Amino acid sequence: MTQTTDKTLALDVHGGDHGPSVLVPAALDALKADPALNVILVGRPDEIAPFFDEADALFGQRVRIEEATEVIASDARPRAILRAGPDTSLFRALQLVKEGKAAACVSAGNTVALMTLGVKLLGVLPGVRRPALMSQFPTSGGTIGMLDLGANLNVDAQQLAQFALMGAEVLRAAHPDRPASVGLLNVGHEDGKGHSVVREAHELLKTSDLDYRGFIEGHDIFEGKVDLAVCDGFAGNLVLKSSEGLAAMLFNEFRSTLMSSWRSRLGAWLAKPALKAMVERLDPAKHNGAPLVGLNGVVVKSHGRSGRLASTQAILEAGQEARHHVPERIEAVIEKHERETAA
Repeated sequence: MTQTTDKTLALDVHGGDHGPSVLVPAALDALKADPALNVILVGRPDEIAPFFDEADALFGQRVRIEEATEVIASDARPRAILRAGPDTSLFRALQLVKEGKAAACVSAGNTVALMTLGVKLLGVLPGVRRPALMSQFPTSGGTIGMLDLGANLNVDAQQLAQFALMGAEVLRAAHPDRPASVGLLNVGHEDGKGHSVVREAHELLKTSDLDYRGFIEGHDIFEGKVDLAVCDGFAGNLVLKSSEGLAAMLFNEFRSTLMSSWRSRLGAWLAKPALKAMVERLDPAKHNGAPLVGLNGVVVKSHGRSGRLASTQAILEAGQEARHHVPERIEAVIEKHERETAA
C-alpha cells in the first residue's frame, strides 16, 4: 500500500440505513471537531450535492466528492460482494486507501462486504491469521476494548491469542503510558471451564508477554475488570447487541418511571445534572466505531443504524487510528511474537 497522509479519510456515504442525509453532516461535524482532518465523500454526487454546499463553503479543500455510482446491498451475499467493482461506494473508498489517497476508510455498510473487500483490496498484515472487529464499551470505571465483535464466528486458539495481541496494541497506541490488561471471555474463571478452544488459548496467553489476567465472565466486562476482553465473533456480537438492547430498555424504563408521578418528576428535575452526565457517558453513540484490526490499512465499521453523533464518532475514531499508525504497530507486534515463539 502506498504511503499517504494520515489526515485524509474516505467515507462510504451510502453505507448504513441513513446514507448521505446523515453521513455528510456527520463528516462536517468531524471536520469541525478535528481541524487536521480531511474527508473524501465517496458516493453518488447527485445524492451528496444537497448536503454539500455548506461543506464546500466552510471547509473548501478539506472535503471533496469521489464519484461512485453503485451501492452494495446490506443483504448482499459473499459471491455478489466479490463481484462488486470499483463503481460501488465501499469498493472505491477502500481503493482510495490502497492507492494511498486516503489513510482510512469508514463505512456503516454490510459487515461481510467490509471484511471481504477489505481483505481483497488491502490484504491482511503479514502473520495475521484473521482480521477482527474491535470496539469500546462503557464500564463502571471507564471503558473496555473488546474483540472480535462479529467478523469471525468460528476461531481457533491461536486466532484468539492473536486477537489479544492486536487488541492490546490498539489500546497501547491510544494510551502509551500503561499496558493493557487482558481477559479471555469464558463461562467461568476456573482453568478447567469452557470448551477446548478457549482453554488452549488460555494456555497460550499465559506464556505471552501481555498483562493477561485469565478468564473473565460476562459481568466482568461491564465491571471493568480488565482493559481488553477477547472472544470469538459469535460471543462478541451477542454481547454487543444484547448490551445495546439492555441499555435502550433501561433508559426507556427509567424515563417512564421518572415521569410516572409529580413526585418522580420533581426528583428527576432535582437530579437532572447528574442524570444528564450519566446518560451522556453511557450513550452508545459516544463509543461508535469498530476498527477492523489486522488489515493492511485502517478500516472502521460504523453501526448500520448510526445517527449523526454516532457517525461523527466513527469518523473521528478512524482519524485517531490513522494517526497512531495502528496497522504498522500491529505488524511489528505480530512479527515480534512470531519470532519469539519460533525461537
